[in-house]
Amino acid sequence: MDLEKINIGALIKYHRQLRNMTQSELCQGICSVTHLSKFENYNKEVNQETIMLLLERLGISLDSIQRASKSIAADLSHLLDAVLSYDKKRATECYHRVEEQREYITFSNYIARYHLYLYRYFLLVNDIESAEKEQEIIRQIANSLAAQERELSEYLNAIFFMFKGEYKTSLDILLKVEANDLLPSSWKAELYYFIAFNFGNLKDNSSCVAYGLKALEEYSRTFNYLRILHTQFLLGIAYTDLGLYDNAEEQYSYIFKNMNLINADELISAMYNNYALLLEKTGKIEDAFKYYLLSMEHAKTDYEYLLSLCSYTELLITQGKKEEALRNITKILRETKASTMKKQQLIFRYYQYSLKGQKEKAMNYLEEEVLPYLDKFFYIEDYNKFALSLASYYAAIDTDKALYYYKKIAER
Repeated sequence: MDLEKINIGALIKYHRQLRNMTQSELCQGICSVTHLSKFENYNKEVNQETIMLLLERLGISLDSIQRASKSIAADLSHLLDAVLSYDKKRATECYHRVEEQREYITFSNYIARYHLYLYRYFLLVNDIESAEKEQEIIRQIANSLAAQERELSEYLNAIFFMFKGEYKTSLDILLKVEANDLLPSSWKAELYYFIAFNFGNLKDNSSCVAYGLKALEEYSRTFNYLRILHTQFLLGIAYTDLGLYDNAEEQYSYIFKNMNLINADELISAMYNNYALLLEKTGKIEDAFKYYLLSMEHAKTDYEYLLSLCSYTELLITQGKKEEALRNITKILRETKASTMKKQQLIFRYYQYSLKGQKEKAMNYLEEEVLPYLDKFFYIEDYNKFALSLASYYAAIDTDKALYYYKKIAER
């Protein structure tokens, strides 16, 4: 029998208890209760005939167990490949195939791998509740994990923190994982990508580019075209923030050329939004407005739509289009109130006070609410931008406070 990866004793015990059978009821005429007890609890070796008789009494097919034993590793491998390829449709198909064998996996040597891969799958499909459940299961079995499995669980926790917007915490863990160098090679490209992603969100754009290029090299080796586009997109944003506009334009040109060749629909709204930002920074204001509107038009979620609306509204503000900006701000504040978009809620409340001519109220709100939040969550670029506004405000009325904020900006 090819059952070395399945704990048949534990499987038999599970099905016996599921059927409310005693050990003596199950083993009557087959083997002794003592023999069955040792087999169930310690997987003590018994002959094939005894196993077949016990399974027959339980109504379990030996063939199904043998098939499961042979296919579990392959099915888990296919799930991982789909997840790392960012192929959500194929990953979901693989997940369902794996779940069909959940019962057998529970009694196999693959149990840790199963929960780790499910954890990553649920993060891929943004099922945070299920991801949290897998996270708790892994925590409970942590003492039984091999060194590489423990490292993988740390890596997945870092991704979880990243999904919650805790980029600094996520980055610290990922850099430790990189230094430990225990992750399987198949995970390296994604590791570099997420390090770059965190650096980008923390506005360390030089580091974002360095790791983005490493990720791009790894993804290119495996011809992972969708993730190549994701990485090009990340690089486009970083190059824009660094003022390397020609480099950014090159990345977006690649994306525009290739995104229709693969299933990259989910990129369209974000890509238009960030391309509009590049156009804005290069002075092509009317084109920037057009692409922000395209981004909203192609948004597939309320979150994507609101991000684009926020970008569009900030451009309206810089262009002095006050009335339209205020109308948008009313919608932004209403729609972000019950969402996770705390940063946008705070910033646009400040903009609202400012555009309505409530200067003192706006500055007090900026100082007491906006800046502490931006500082706490390491939104460095946003912090510096609004700290500069506050320093300029205080320059004429409180020199010490103005110097304090100029110093804070210089320290970053």
